[in-house]
Amino acid sequence: MKDRIALLLSSLVIIGEAIATPMIFIPRGIMAAQYYTQLSNLMLFVAAIILEIFLIRKIVKKTAIPRWVGLTLFSAVAATTVTIVVVLTILSWQVGDLGWLLFNGSMLFTHTLCPILGIILFTAFNPCKFKKTDARYAMIFTLGYAAVALTMNIAKIWHGPYPFLWVYEQPIWISAMWVVIILMGAYGIARTLLIPNLKK
Repeated sequence: MKDRIALLLSSLVIIGEAIATPMIFIPRGIMAAQYYTQLSNLMLFVAAIILEIFLIRKIVKKTAIPRWVGLTLFSAVAATTVTIVVVLTILSWQVGDLGWLLFNGSMLFTHTLCPILGIILFTAFNPCKFKKTDARYAMIFTLGYAAVALTMNIAKIWHGPYPFLWVYEQPIWISAMWVVIILMGAYGIARTLLIPNLKK
């Protein structure tokens, strides 16, 4: 039963991401890839597909799900959880319209529904066990994005796309401070997500 519920949840994630992805990339093209939100949701999309393949295999053939599949899901869920936390705590303050950020267009899926479904899927039904040190795997994506985004903004190739990355509208140390805060938060989120699935 647990595996079938996980299969249902992963299917809901896949459907949500399949709806949101064209809504985002058709009008904006490759420029949509500037956004942490879109990249983290694409990672969740892929992770849910991979998990679903191995869940079906487990149900049919009674085979175990490889640890790397769990790590992939963990990294994706940690990233989309960072997305929703940043929306609630930073962007809502900078933009000033939380309802718009949570429920408008594709953001209903990428800021709200898919991240929440991902958290439920991972914390309640993920079949793998982890170590505390596995939190480092979840940091790779966020660290990589932060390094690229800051570099592209300093080089004036990107503008933002988030206000805290506007390095020429504010002292660069303020942008760097926001990045450090978000990275610390991302690590805390990763460690928290691991709690239900730590090895005894």
